Amino acid sequence: MSEEKENTKKMLKVLGLSLGLPSTVLGIGLVVVYLIQNNFISTPMGIFIILAVIGNIFWLIFKNLKKWINYPTTFSVS
Repeated sequence: MSEEKENTKKMLKVLGLSLGLPSTVLGIGLVVVYLIQNNFISTPMGIFIILAVIGNIFWLIFKNLKKWINYPTTFSVS
């Protein structure tokens, strides 16, 4: 795979995760509220699940963003 395609692939991973974050938070929030209301899990456990999912997405975004930013470019800035 060429360098340009690899750079584009990393950029699209970051973009996809960033655009999917709001709907993921909404979806996991609705599921957790349902689980709390039906006494399947406690409120602190629900909050932990929501924060764990959000934290995982942010970790993936920053991991891929770091790879994309450190990618060597073929042009130089003067």
